[in-house]
Amino acid sequence: MNFLNRTLVGSSLVALTLMPIAPRTLAQSSSFADLQGYWGSPYVTTLAERGIIGGFPNGTFQPNAQITRAQFAAIAVKAFNLSPGNGSRSFRDVPANYWAAPAISAVNNSGLVTGFPDGSFRPEENITRAQALVILAKALGNNTNADPNGLNSYGDRQMVPEWAMDSVARAANAGIIVNFPDANRINPNNLATRGEVAGLVYQTLVKLGEGGFAPINIGTNTPTAPTAPVVTNLVIERIETNTNPRQPLQEGDELLIRAYGTPGVSAIFELDGLNRDRPVAMQEVESGIYETSYRIRRGDRQINARPVVIFSRAGQNSISRQFEQPIAININNPNNPDFPDNPGIGYILRPEITNFNNNEVIRLPDNLIGQTLPDASVEVRIEALRTVMGVLNLSQNVFQANVRADQNGQFIVYIPRTNVESGTLYRIIMTATQNNQSQSSELILRQE
Repeated sequence: MNFLNRTLVGSSLVALTLMPIAPRTLAQSSSFADLQGYWGSPYVTTLAERGIIGGFPNGTFQPNAQITRAQFAAIAVKAFNLSPGNGSRSFRDVPANYWAAPAISAVNNSGLVTGFPDGSFRPEENITRAQALVILAKALGNNTNADPNGLNSYGDRQMVPEWAMDSVARAANAGIIVNFPDANRINPNNLATRGEVAGLVYQTLVKLGEGGFAPINIGTNTPTAPTAPVVTNLVIERIETNTNPRQPLQEGDELLIRAYGTPGVSAIFELDGLNRDRPVAMQEVESGIYETSYRIRRGDRQINARPVVIFSRAGQNSISRQFEQPIAININNPNNPDFPDNPGIGYILRPEITNFNNNEVIRLPDNLIGQTLPDASVEVRIEALRTVMGVLNLSQNVFQANVRADQNGQFIVYIPRTNVESGTLYRIIMTATQNNQSQSSELILRQE
């Protein structure tokens, strides 16, 4: 079957432009229009029913949107029943009339969230998963321990920043870490999403035993008693598809999936956000090579659908892997009620790096190879990030360039060596522009 486009196994990027969240006007309904098929729906709906987390006035929750320090503070106050602050101006960048001033005062008084040495709180700064876990580990108090062996079951434990190691270990030992679909990863340096925060907060409340929350195991990797250890040596090496991220799939198109990995397993395919209740069996066409297909239906609508392949075999833990390239489905339909204001141009214009994945290590000098629309102009800016007191709060611009994509939409940026120490995080910020429209994305890389 000749359908694979091996140039498309690239990195998934985090869009920079997100709708700001204004909790003063959030809808408190537990039924949100955009949660159908979302993996973390049970977490979100339960917290919404308790009034801990809310949605938007248009009836959506936007589970994949990033979350700020102020928004996290507001959730923490409700989740952990903190005494309300007086809203006094404790930080130079939090006016007394700022919507989250009382919540920020409350979490600061409780010791869960602190400010920066310069007297700021930076309420609009997005929070990473590691930063969220540090805060939740404080909320756990004596309900867990910092034994680093609790991180052994996570494949990316080496990516946990040193300043967060004890706290993330406490979170792991308490079983509050939620990551879907790969529960064996922490993704500590990824920006936390609203849906992920709902899962993390929910698991923290379960561990604390407050509110009678029923256990939910979606996306968890809870340590189990060492009775009969289960051997797990299943491997999914990579996933390939026939998709072009610049050409959204339409009704009737056939999505073809191929996975490479351990021979002789049971393999299924799910399309995150669409067919989670209807997994499709994959056939082993050659030793360790599995294939299947899925035909796009009229009702399938998704901006960031991602194929998920699951391997299982009797006596072993099943494993899953998500295709790293988002797939747009039926977003150009003018009668599409789910995306009335999104004709698709913003999504397909978004620049993506194809030779590095998020949180990978880079050795400078090197080239960044990216993809966008043909002839689009791309601005690339690189910031070196440093952590102080457990928060990414210092950034330094180290590189900036403007390039133009070729007729195939590919662009290449040469990044020279910079005078930064080993282990420094780089934030790669890219903005593609064409015909007065632009779309931004970012990628986090680590200096070798």
